[in-house]
Amino acid sequence: MGMLGVLIVDDELLMRIGLKSIIHWEDEGFTILGEAANGREALELAGTHRPDLIITDIKMPVMDGLELIREARRLDLGGEFVILSCLEEFQYAQEALRLGAADYLIKSDMKPQQLIHVLETVKKRAVRHSASSPGGIPPGSYKESIEHLKETLFKEVLSGFKGAEDVLARRDALHIRLADQPMVLMKLRINQFDQLRRKYVEQDEKLLRYSVANILEEILPRKRAKEIIVMNSAEYVLLLDLGEEGRIVRAEIERAAAKIQAAMKDFLKLTLSIGVSSPASGFDRLKRAYQEADLALDALFLENGSGLCFYDQARNRQRSGQRPAIDKAALRRFRQDTESGSGEALVFLNGLKEAMLREGCTKQAARSVYLRMLAVIQSCFPALPEPNEAGLTLYERILGEESLEGLHRLVAGYLEQCRAQISEEGTSRSYAEQASELMMQLYAEDISLQSVAERINVNASYLSRVFKQETGENFVSFLTRLRMEKARSLLRDRNVKVYEVAERVGYPNTAYFSKLFKKLNGMSPEEYRG
Repeated sequence: MGMLGVLIVDDELLMRIGLKSIIHWEDEGFTILGEAANGREALELAGTHRPDLIITDIKMPVMDGLELIREARRLDLGGEFVILSCLEEFQYAQEALRLGAADYLIKSDMKPQQLIHVLETVKKRAVRHSASSPGGIPPGSYKESIEHLKETLFKEVLSGFKGAEDVLARRDALHIRLADQPMVLMKLRINQFDQLRRKYVEQDEKLLRYSVANILEEILPRKRAKEIIVMNSAEYVLLLDLGEEGRIVRAEIERAAAKIQAAMKDFLKLTLSIGVSSPASGFDRLKRAYQEADLALDALFLENGSGLCFYDQARNRQRSGQRPAIDKAALRRFRQDTESGSGEALVFLNGLKEAMLREGCTKQAARSVYLRMLAVIQSCFPALPEPNEAGLTLYERILGEESLEGLHRLVAGYLEQCRAQISEEGTSRSYAEQASELMMQLYAEDISLQSVAERINVNASYLSRVFKQETGENFVSFLTRLRMEKARSLLRDRNVKVYEVAERVGYPNTAYFSKLFKKLNGMSPEEYRG
């Protein structure tokens, strides 16, 4: 294949000069045939030179870049287009891709390497172009860019940024199969996606999205028009036309859902939850339908996290989104039962789960309840290591859990583990005993509640509480009493100076030691010695 001819079109002279000099065009297999300051000039030049590539700005006087592409296509001047745009003009760049442009370059951010990369794409497309019939459909990524633009448009409709008129205006251009008439929205969510994701690297995630969309395309009844929107790797939206009667035939949707779930299990070894909206009268009602399908998915959370749920069932199930109120007294009692290793703590957790099932509650509300209970359990057993499965902390596993039952299993299981450990440790020394032994060894050093707690691997405020419970006095008074006993026995030896006694029992400041000694013993160290 010989040199490919290029036209550069931009109303700014500096931009044209910059483009010509940014790379060595001949080395890349291109030759510059000419330049133009607007679309009209470019069309005349294109008619004469028949370039293989036109690099054009979008915003220009007389005739802009989009108009230029449309006219060149109408006049069948062949060739590829690459768009120059600013970030603010990005929607025009998307429009240009829809018209079949090969790629776009952001002006403010253009580097030689990016331009070369784009030229490689153009070369590949030019080869394919010449191989296919002249005047055939523009190149392969055209279909991809249409899919991408269609997906973007629907995402904006679902989030309420765009409405029916936007879809209707672009319906033909984007090959949208649905008409603006009753449809149902199904939201599909892959269960336990975070665990699945670790098996897939990013490249495979693309493949996963592609496979899921493909299976949906194949499995669903041909008689109904449909659109499939990939929201992200874990979530997919399915829009199904409801036909003339405009109502949901439950049995048909249940059959379709069962087929989808079976196919996903067979081909991709994954399970799906599906939430179904009530009928939406047209594109304008899709935002509402999306919220309904979401609520239906959340209601599955109270079941076992997978399966199928219709919005009207969900409404009955989730009477209150409030999280169950746990009063302070109940929380205090739970803490005491947990610390003492009593079975009542587990009874309390089971009662919480029953209340959530009975009264209904959202996934977020249930998660926050269990996270709160986990925090209490961890504060009672601060020295116990947190279970870590498959590289995930308990906290992360709670955030990824898709069912109430699963949440309950995680937290109740952890509580049981802690109790088992406590009963094992019950035979060994308590934290208070370990702390007392350490203080007897280290009283001469600069020690504190914090430093002792760290040494025996326990939370300081917890140690303070259990120390007082077991010994009847607080940490500081125990340490002071211990030091004073040692001081009295040292003072009996007249060869040891008072300042030495002070240092040996952990008080480098003699004046402070003397004052404290007098306060506690009713006389100064000197008087005691006398």
